Amino acid sequence: MKKLLLCLFLLSAGAAFAQVAQAIKKDFEAIVAYTHQKNMDKVIDMTYPRIFTVMPKAQMKDMANGMLDGMGIKTIFEEVPLMLKLSPVKKLNNAAICLGRYNQSMVLEFANPALADMMTKTQMKGTVTEKIGDNKVRMKGTQYLLAIKDSYTGNSWKYLRYDDEDAATNARILSKEIIAAATQLKTALKIVK
Repeated sequence: MKKLLLCLFLLSAGAAFAQVAQAIKKDFEAIVAYTHQKNMDKVIDMTYPRIFTVMPKAQMKDMANGMLDGMGIKTIFEEVPLMLKLSPVKKLNNAAICLGRYNQSMVLEFANPALADMMTKTQMKGTVTEKIGDNKVRMKGTQYLLAIKDSYTGNSWKYLRYDDEDAATNARILSKEIIAAATQLKTALKIVK
């Protein structure tokens, strides 16, 4: 009887985990799609709320919508297979996290061709940059998105970029426990091809 109860418990726990993983996968795909559509209201709704202590929502939206346009740069997200890989959900003392890795490709079109040359020479970790015209550059690489469920999210899943260039900001808003666990998940995801 104990073995039967244990088997039933494990089956129900496995089904619950599969549902959580499926919900996170669906959210990851949605936030990437909203980013490509430049639907910043939807992206902000899904964003981990502690980021807004560092950058208010209005500022984030203005930057996303106008920063590059104001510099004469047009961003075009290319439709490429996401090749989404999710880590297992990791339960922590006061949170649960899951890290996702996905492919992204975008073309930047510059009003000033000299900026295209400068961008081609700029090295960014995990990103391949190639010039594809006098004023166009393609940037493609691997991106990371962290799903977080804690008291700040009202116990629902919210998302935060977790790329190397976001490390300083993330260190200001995430607990040391979350950063340590996310770093372990990222290392494991880098090994999995």
